[in-house]
Amino acid sequence: MNLQRQTTGFQRSIPSDGVILVDKASGVRTTALLNRVKGILHLKKAGHAGTLDPFADGLVVILYGKATKLMDYIGDFKEYVCTVRLGVITDTDDPDGKIVKESTVPNFPKEKIEETFRQFKGRIKQRVPLYSAVKRNGERLYKKAREGKEIKELPEREVYIKKLELLDYSLPFFVARCVANRGTYMRSLARDIGNSLGCGAHLSKLTRVKVDPYDIADAVKIRDIEGGELKVIKLSDALPHISTITLGEEGVWDFVRGGRVRGFYPEGLYQVKNHRGDLIGIGKGETYAVRPIKVFYSP
Repeated sequence: MNLQRQTTGFQRSIPSDGVILVDKASGVRTTALLNRVKGILHLKKAGHAGTLDPFADGLVVILYGKATKLMDYIGDFKEYVCTVRLGVITDTDDPDGKIVKESTVPNFPKEKIEETFRQFKGRIKQRVPLYSAVKRNGERLYKKAREGKEIKELPEREVYIKKLELLDYSLPFFVARCVANRGTYMRSLARDIGNSLGCGAHLSKLTRVKVDPYDIADAVKIRDIEGGELKVIKLSDALPHISTITLGEEGVWDFVRGGRVRGFYPEGLYQVKNHRGDLIGIGKGETYAVRPIKVFYSP
């Protein structure tokens, strides 16, 4: 897909701050997609809530303006549909890499795959892929790999896989739905399942369908944006999964200046709004007060 096409310019006015859900096509880099959207909509400040590998497709959440401050509160869990190719190992754990080993795939029954899934549910240790943006001694792993530098041991991290279920099974492929926390690598999951089965594997296709609290069903294609069709989630509506509290004028005055606002606020996060429904910040409940941890408006 060519993301550098010229357009006549976006004619609709859009909110100054908001969230845009885009359905990325495979073969496109997330950064290129972000830059294309910024160019079409003339956005000065924008970012995304999680990269998708070029071979993958699916939901990319773009935040712009003050909404960029919401990054930490979006995408705690993400849902994917993963197609895994058994019997073929690549150096990148995906279809874009070089094949390093091929093995015969035994005629596993469906139950064998489902049984193997059990060891990957819950909190597990996961080795990151060789070609990843994780840093080792201050340098990205993918850069070390491309330069041919020796990497004796890949870093491990603890991840949480909330759901892993088999959707389809036709050797040498299987398709699974996975819901996992931020930072979980689907490429590593495919590789590790293949290793556990004894035949190796790589992730041959990946579609991201949810970035909590958003769903791909509400996303638009880049061609839709180019054609002037756009759905923008306003800043005040961007956090439907977080409880809301509304403060009066005095409470707003104290909150935006860093002060605690007294009241009964059980422990947890809150999106804090004024009487007009504007999102003024994120607060943390401390039972008998709420204190600001992110403020969107200067006093």
